[in-house]
Amino acid sequence: MRSEVVRVRLRPEEREALAGLCGKSRTASEVIRLLFRDQAGLPLPVGPVESDALRGTNEELRRIGINLNQAVRAMNEGRVGYEPHLDAALRNLLEGVFRLRADVDLMLRISRQERRRGGDGV
Repeated sequence: MRSEVVRVRLRPEEREALAGLCGKSRTASEVIRLLFRDQAGLPLPVGPVESDALRGTNEELRRIGINLNQAVRAMNEGRVGYEPHLDAALRNLLEGVFRLRADVDLMLRISRQERRRGGDGV
């Protein structure tokens, strides 16, 4: 939920440029939030087509995570030879997959919220 208000003073040419970015379909607040998120490295909302692709990607990442987890478990249970470096690498890779899935989930959640508010998600 958005609860903070920020006031910004713009020069006339900056205001015109902002109006040009807004077009007829976006508010100044939407454009400023998108620009801020992009510059801050935060996930951006995506449209419905991209959301479908991201959901598919997230499912594939989930499967990869399951396979990595099984490999780590097999080593820890002694079903395969234990290699400390491989164990560490698999755990790092698994953590990366989990972080990536969390980022994709966040992008999808942001996009759903934007569409509920009446935006097109982008």
